[in-house]
Amino acid sequence: MTPATFTEYTLTELLGWPLLHFVWQGALIASVCAILLALTRNARPQLRYMLACLAMLMCLLWPALGVLQQWQDPQTISLETAIQLAGKANVSLDLVWVKQSMLAARIEAWLPLMVSVWSMGVLLMLMRLALGLLWVYRLGQNGNDIAALMQQWQARTNQLAYQLAIRRQVTLKFQKDLISPVTYGCLKPVVVMPASLLTGMSPDMLEALLAHELAHIKRWDYAVNLLQNLVLSMLFYHPAVWWISKRIDAERELIADDMAATMMGQARPLARALQVLDKLQIAGMPQAALAASGGDLLSRIKRLVRPDVQPWHWKMAAPVLGIAAALLLVLQTQVSAAPEPSLPIANKKSETPVHLSAYVKTSSGHVLVMDEQSGKVLLEKNADTIVPIASISKLVTAMVMLDAKLDMSERITFTKEDLIGWQNTQVKLQPGMALPRQTLLELMLIPSSNAAARAMARSYPGGKQAFITALQNKTASLGLQATHLEEAAGISENNRSSARDVARLVKATVAYPELRKLTSRSEGQYTVADKTYEYQSTNDLTGNKEWDISLSKTGYSKIAGRCLTMRTIIAGKPVIMVLLNAKNSDVRTDDIVQIRNALEAATQS
Repeated sequence: MTPATFTEYTLTELLGWPLLHFVWQGALIASVCAILLALTRNARPQLRYMLACLAMLMCLLWPALGVLQQWQDPQTISLETAIQLAGKANVSLDLVWVKQSMLAARIEAWLPLMVSVWSMGVLLMLMRLALGLLWVYRLGQNGNDIAALMQQWQARTNQLAYQLAIRRQVTLKFQKDLISPVTYGCLKPVVVMPASLLTGMSPDMLEALLAHELAHIKRWDYAVNLLQNLVLSMLFYHPAVWWISKRIDAERELIADDMAATMMGQARPLARALQVLDKLQIAGMPQAALAASGGDLLSRIKRLVRPDVQPWHWKMAAPVLGIAAALLLVLQTQVSAAPEPSLPIANKKSETPVHLSAYVKTSSGHVLVMDEQSGKVLLEKNADTIVPIASISKLVTAMVMLDAKLDMSERITFTKEDLIGWQNTQVKLQPGMALPRQTLLELMLIPSSNAAARAMARSYPGGKQAFITALQNKTASLGLQATHLEEAAGISENNRSSARDVARLVKATVAYPELRKLTSRSEGQYTVADKTYEYQSTNDLTGNKEWDISLSKTGYSKIAGRCLTMRTIIAGKPVIMVLLNAKNSDVRTDDIVQIRNALEAATQS
């Protein structure tokens, strides 16, 4: 697939599966993180903080990578195909494949609702964060002026900041109706101290709290906290992300405690200050700010006063079960590549059509597979999205030329205008060269010569404009409402259609025996000035004896990607396949093979 814009896919297609897969991915990340934190329980808190931050980063990058992969290689929708190609009453199918397909189909049906709920949740979380930032901003604006004390403690703040090598100017403010110190800001950090602590704490305790807040400023914790909360807002639905966020908060406070205790030369003043904050029974500050009351206060106090080695506990092994559960969920939700023994799911004597649900992974951006006889859609993926179709346009060009009943032996001379732009290298054409209209038709359909298509359009009765009018009248007469063509070769990116319309186009083209014969050929030749040139079909499958192809047309441009439509026989029934916007020819061929294998598997007796 060539680079695409996000408008080509809906939010459901881009976000649905990555968000769903993050259920097991988040559990796996949190479980591994828990084990690593348990193993490093007696190490410095800086190591555990780094591990928790890396886990949070993984929580962001893994689904982001999933969205990128979904954009470039969309996961096929699970579709109810109701396959009855063979017309047999006894149908057998890989049982595991059926169960997985049905599960995928049920999940797919709920994805739009899931993405809608997620979007509303993200909006609410971002509003919550914005309100927290507003609260913090107003908190700083409403500082309570206590002139003498303000000047004294600002000077002490400057001294402590200098000791910590903080080069930014730190502003200290006092605020009424606040019960815990709060720090915010990156380039211009502000520490807001509760005015009540001036009389409720001794100076050394207050200084210890101030040192703790300055430690946050030294480490740029406020910026990390904002990023952390943005990730939490995006992945709010997963408990593992909340747990990792709490661990980051807890380790962050331990690091700040250690830095404050080192600066003060002793830990007890800070421990006593935290004990006072604990007695105030703080309900919690907005997450947009850093508060000294963060983490488990009792554990922090105990650690400062009497640090002990934490013993191993059997509960620390519980995350191993989380890893096992996540891996089991992965195995259950992946489509099995290995076939299992086929089991009969219908009685041989039954004449009731058997409807199966198929899950076929394709990489092409837009897919439609149709039973030609019944018109039943067997498989579809983004089939109604209107996209460039490149040289598939030439099928309509060919029908217009044949409808005009022109003299196919008339020789058409190529002009420079016909040969402008990219041309098929296997078709050697030059200005002034003259070929019969029949040869031009063959060159246009088999090796897909753009010059041949232009020359035929130019030589149409009434000229190029008359041909374009006839081209558009033809699409209208066929009821191709999603199709718009403005030139013969498909070079213009405005030659657009949908996979569903292209399938209808193929069904109409089948009514032309000449087009069936030409487009199913794998090779041919033409003669100019007694020199013979050979060419090959742009669809390699036409020369493959394992395929029974009765109509085929490829297309390619940078914006359209690799496109293919064809009519082939599968399980004794004519099937029309349309694949648009594949990355390359190999990917497109792989999609076709997988589709055929799935249809054949569904009709094996």
